[in-house]
Amino acid sequence: MKAIEIQGLTKKFGKLTAVDNLDLEIEEGDSFGFLGPNGAGKTTTIKMLIGLLRPTRGTVRIWGHDMFAEGKEVKKSFGFVPDFYSFYESLTAFENLEFFAALSGIPKGERGKRILELLEVFSLEERANSKVGDFSHGMKQRLVIAQALLPHPNLLILDEPTLGLDPRGQFEIRELIKSISQEGVTTFISSHLLVEVEDMCNKVGIINSGRLIRVNSIENLKSEIEAPTGIEVRIECEEVTPEIIAVVKEVEGVRDSGVEGKTIWARVESSDITPTLTTCIVTSGGRIRKVEEHSPSLEEVFLKLTEREGGQG
Repeated sequence: MKAIEIQGLTKKFGKLTAVDNLDLEIEEGDSFGFLGPNGAGKTTTIKMLIGLLRPTRGTVRIWGHDMFAEGKEVKKSFGFVPDFYSFYESLTAFENLEFFAALSGIPKGERGKRILELLEVFSLEERANSKVGDFSHGMKQRLVIAQALLPHPNLLILDEPTLGLDPRGQFEIRELIKSISQEGVTTFISSHLLVEVEDMCNKVGIINSGRLIRVNSIENLKSEIEAPTGIEVRIECEEVTPEIIAVVKEVEGVRDSGVEGKTIWARVESSDITPTLTTCIVTSGGRIRKVEEHSPSLEEVFLKLTEREGGQG
């Protein structure tokens, strides 16, 4: 089943087209990362996705239901984590969640149990009766995700979920989101931190200048970049002889090669060439200490694709 279906989504502000004819499908169970440079249209897309902004044209369907024709019911089917807080800081964590549970339509008799479950999951049970105004940034971020999960949504939409957190806080939030995904909740994550998306997501979409330029698995996107550039293999040896250098150059699939001290580097067509390289080096008398392959990171993929499609605009 499709968690999200977007067709022809367009938003114009006067002469500016912020989102241009966007089509996107996200399957149930996906962990989807939404990437784009500043001003690319991410925030506008998210606002339309959650029903806060009407499109100029196009449709948004969540779990098969039209966001703008059935908005009241549709909004009960997903949780949203914004990039800001909306808590009553003079109230306790429990009281805040109780308030939002009531707004979510959770029956009064079920609220307390659900709130305590989530406080425990997010390691906030000991602070249940503490005022939120006394919470650290990381604690508030955990609480806002707990709030979004109150009604047991099958879809969680997160906008910059680790914004402003220190490295430890970022790690903790990432681990929480991954555990939520592993429990079967579909996640849609907008983030500027590409390492974060690579860690949490199995699929990404890249938007640039209002247009969705790629949607694919991270591995397939990396393969797209690898095809023209190749993979760099670095092989450290105890000693590099002229015979070893010569044999490396002759291996089929090696596009380029060179030597840096006692390390031979080679740019190869695919990782299948690496075993052949190491075998040839050993056969030529080389003693190998270490072998490393460098594939493009999601950051490299992102930069190449956005440059290829006309820059950051």
